Order: sequence, then structure tokens, then C-alpha cells
Amino acid sequence: MEENNTYKTGQVLEILGVSRDALRYYEEKGIIKPDQKEENNYREYNFYDIYTLMVTDFYKKRNLSIKEVKKLQAGSEIDKLESLLGEKARDLEASIRNKEYMLRKINETKEFCKDIKKHLNNYSLRKLPTYEIKGEISDFDSFLEYPVILKNMDLIKEDILSKIMRMFTFDETGFMDTKMYIVEKIESNEKEKNKVYLDYSTCIYIIVEDGRYQNGAEDIKYKAFSSGLKWAEEQGLELEGVVFANTRLITYLDNKERVFLEIFIPVKKK
Repeated sequence: MEENNTYKTGQVLEILGVSRDALRYYEEKGIIKPDQKEENNYREYNFYDIYTLMVTDFYKKRNLSIKEVKKLQAGSEIDKLESLLGEKARDLEASIRNKEYMLRKINETKEFCKDIKKHLNNYSLRKLPTYEIKGEISDFDSFLEYPVILKNMDLIKEDILSKIMRMFTFDETGFMDTKMYIVEKIESNEKEKNKVYLDYSTCIYIIVEDGRYQNGAEDIKYKAFSSGLKWAEEQGLELEGVVFANTRLITYLDNKERVFLEIFIPVKKK
């Protein structure tokens, strides 16, 4: 073993495949302390400098921070190392779950972009996804009530727009009431007792574009509902007397938002 050999900076970069900035960073953090020649200030790295950098890389690839690597250098029992690695594993597993959740949301939104082409202003029948009602607020712009929403969501993974759904009730005379529910989409078919769910197997379904770019001050939801009643009558469908609308996508054109809404009008079972 050639422990007495020394190596120049360029050689270390080539040996380990690290950048010059990374090497300086490790020196600044005290991971290694190479000798420095007085006559030219050139650094000289020995066997243990290179070996320490390889050990540092070993633990970096296991998600340890430089600070944690330095603590290991100062001395660490196997039990403490095992505990630290267990903590890192749990953190990484949580991160993976969050990324998997985000990937699912990305794919859902991407699929909705495709749905817009097919269902924009076109009625069809579709099941309302199952939602658990977690609470309600007065209206969309009741911002001072939004802390209630925050209490019912995972701030790391979830967004506010996906947690709220407007509900309208109506009869033959027109709209009767409106509520803004705080909801959570349920992926499984299992429901817990003492919890309230939105679950309708058959609904009239349509995607509509709302927002200032498309409509100005016009409320497109009411317009879509009125035409939906006509479509239901043509299809011989009897309605439950409730409408659900939720925001699925927001884009911008000419500095004005384009809001794409899903509207579900539940149909009575025959």
C-alpha cells in the first residue's frame, strides 16, 4: 500500500471524479486537510485524504449530510450508526411516498388535459369519484376561513384548490342553496362509519371553461347547469337535485386565467 505517495489536485479530481468546487468544499468543511507547500501554495493529498473522500462519498450516497459525516469521523458506535441509517431510511421512504403521490397527481392532470378535448362543453355520463366531506367554508372567497382547509390537508403533498368543491341544490323553481365543501378524494372502496361521503354512481358530466379570459363576470356554472337540465330531459334522466363543481386546471392567456371545471349532476337510480 503506497500510503506515502502524494497527489496533486488535478490527479485527485481524476481519481475520484469530483469537481474542483466539491474538493474545495470538503476542505472548507474540514473533511480533509491536505498539506500545502509554502513555496507555491500547491496542495498535496495523501492516501488518507483520498480514502476519507471515498468514505464521505459512501455515506453521501446513503443520504448523510456533511455534518453527519464529520460526526462519524469523530467516532460513532455501530448502534448509533444503525439508528442514524434507520432514520435516513424512514425519511427517504416518506420522500418516495410524496414523490409517488406527486407523480400520480401529475398524471391525473395530464389525463385531464386530454379529457378537455373530449368533454369540453360535451355532456356524457360518468361516476362521481368518492369524496369524504371533511368540513365546509362559506364561499370560495372566504379566505379568512381557509385555516379550516389547512387543518384538513397535508401541506407538503396537497393543494388548496383540490380540497374544495362547490355544491348547489336545486328544484323545479331553480337553485335553492350552495355550499363549499372541504373534501378528500377516497381511492379505495372501503368507507368508515360515522363519516360523510359524496358517492354517486351516475352523473351527467361536463367540462366547462370559466375565468376572466373566457367569461368576464359571467358565471358559466349556472349556464352549464341550465343546458345540462335540457340534456337530462332529452335523455329521459331524473336528477337528484344537486350539482357538484370543482376546479381541475388553471392556465393563463393574455394575463387572464382560464379555469377548467368539472361539473357533476347526479342522476337518480332507476
